[in-house]
Amino acid sequence: MANGTKTTRNTKSGDAAALAKMVASNNAFLERAGIQRRPRAGGGIVRQFQSDLGSDFGFGASRTYYEAASNSPSIEYAPDFGPNSANGELQKIQRRSRWTAANDGFVANANRQLANNVIGYGLKPRIKDPILRKKWRQWCREADARGVLDFHLMTHAVWSTMPRDGEVFIRFRPRRKEDMVSGVPFQLQPLESDYVNPAHNEMAPNGNIIISGIEKDAIDRVRAFWMYEYHPKDYARIDKRSFLPKRVPASEVLHIYRPDRFESMRGFPWIAPALNKAESLKTYDEAELERKKGQAMHGGFITPPLGEDGKATLGVDGVDNNGSIFAGMTPGTWTITDPGTEITLSQPQGNDANYPLFRREGMTEVAICYGLSVEHITLNFEKLNDRQWRANNLEVTRGLESYQEMAINQIYRPVWKRFVDACYLADLWKPEPGKTLDDYYDVEFMPPARGHIHPVQEVAAYKEALAAGFISRKRIASMYGDDVEDIDEENALDQQRAMKLGLKYDVYAGLEGLDFNAILQSSMVEDELQNLDGSEASDPGSIMSAG
Repeated sequence: MANGTKTTRNTKSGDAAALAKMVASNNAFLERAGIQRRPRAGGGIVRQFQSDLGSDFGFGASRTYYEAASNSPSIEYAPDFGPNSANGELQKIQRRSRWTAANDGFVANANRQLANNVIGYGLKPRIKDPILRKKWRQWCREADARGVLDFHLMTHAVWSTMPRDGEVFIRFRPRRKEDMVSGVPFQLQPLESDYVNPAHNEMAPNGNIIISGIEKDAIDRVRAFWMYEYHPKDYARIDKRSFLPKRVPASEVLHIYRPDRFESMRGFPWIAPALNKAESLKTYDEAELERKKGQAMHGGFITPPLGEDGKATLGVDGVDNNGSIFAGMTPGTWTITDPGTEITLSQPQGNDANYPLFRREGMTEVAICYGLSVEHITLNFEKLNDRQWRANNLEVTRGLESYQEMAINQIYRPVWKRFVDACYLADLWKPEPGKTLDDYYDVEFMPPARGHIHPVQEVAAYKEALAAGFISRKRIASMYGDDVEDIDEENALDQQRAMKLGLKYDVYAGLEGLDFNAILQSSMVEDELQNLDGSEASDPGSIMSAG
C-alpha cells in the first residue's frame, strides 16, 4: 500500500514537471510570435490565437500582404532581370530551339502552322492605281535577293523562322534599275538572328548606346544595327570580315520580333517556356517505343522437358540434344515439339492508360506557346466535333489576327512604302494630279481566306447578314481574302463573255436583255477589264498572281 502510494505521488510529480516544461515552451513560442495572452476572469490564462498564429511557417513566414511576396524558404527563389539583362542567354535558347525543331516533328509543324495561319499565301494590298498594281505584281516575283522565293513565300518563310529563333532581320538591298525586270530598284534579304551579336554592348563612336548589337539614341529610338557581313556560324564563308560587325542604318533593316517586355531589344524563341517540356515528351515517347520494341522481341518462352540425365533437352542457345536448331517461325508454320515441351506465348503489357492524356496535355503546353491549339500541331481532330472546332478557332483566331497586324506593321507596310518611293524615284510612276506620295502609303492589307468549317451554314449566315444590313459585301469579300472590286470586275467580265457566247447559266437568268456594253462603258471599267483579260492577269483575284 505504501509502495503504491509512493508510486502514485512520484507519477503526479513527473506529470507536473512535464506540464510546467510544456507551458514554458508554449510561452516562449507565443512571445516570439508576438501573440497576446489575456487573463481569464475566473483565473488562469486564455491564449488568444490571432490570425498570424502560423506566421513562422509556410507562406506567412515573412508577414507580407501578398503571399506571393513571401520570403519563405519553401518557395523557390525567382531571379529578376531587366528587359535586356538576359539577352546573353538568347543564343543558347536558340540552339536548343533549332535542334528541337529539327528533330521533333510536332515542334517543326508548330512553326509551319503559325506561318500558314498568319501569312498563308500572302496578305494582299488593295492597290487602286493600275500602274502600281502591275509593278507590285512584277516586283513580288523578284523580291528575294537570293532569287529563291517570291515576296509572299519569303514572308511565309520569315514567319516560320521567327517563332523558332525569336526574331528575323530583313535588309533592303539597292539594285540597279536595269537589273530588275520590274524596274523597281531594290530587293529584300532575310537574315537570321545570328547576324546581330546579342553580346555586343558598348558606347558607339557617335555617343549612342549599343545594346545587344542594336544602336539607340538619347530618346530611345533605334538608329542602327551592327551586323556581320556573313553568317558567323557558316564556317564555309568564315574569314576575318565575318567577325567585324558593320553599322547598318535602321532605315535599311526590318527587325521582325515579338518583344516580351516594353524595352526588349531582342526576341526569344516562342517555345522557350515549354522547351524543357517538349524535350521531356520526346524522351518519354522514345522510352515508351523502346519498351514496346523490347517486348516485341520475344515471341514466346519454351520450357523443354528433362532428359534421362536430368538435364534439359534444349539448351539456351536453341540447340537440342540431337543437334537440331530451334529457329524462329514464319507465318503459317507448324512445329512439332518433344513430349513434355511447354510453350508460353509472350503477352506484352499494354500501354499506360494515362499515356495518351499525358501526351496531349504536354503537347497543349507547347501549342499555347505559339498561340495555337494542340489540334493545330498534331492535326488530329478525333477529339472534336465541328462545333467544338469552330469555338476553338474563334479563340485562336483572335491571337492570329493580332499576329497578322504585327506582320503588317513590321513587314508589309514598310516594304510597301519603300516600293512606292522606289517607283517614284525610278520614274516608273507618278502620283495623280492633286495627290502626294503620302496618299499612296496608306493601303489596306487583306489576310488570306480561312475557309469554312460548314460552308452551307456560314454562307447562308453571310447572306442573311448582308440582307439585314449588318455587314457589307466588302467585308464579306475580305473574309474570303479578296477585294470586292476585283470580284465585281471578274463578274462583269464573266457576264459579258457569257452574253457574247450565248451561254445560258442559271446565275445570269435575271440579266437577259441587258446591254452589257453600255453598262461597262458607263461604269468606266472597260479599260481595266482589258488589262485583267491580258496575259499578266490570268487570275486577278489571286494573291499569288496579283500580289
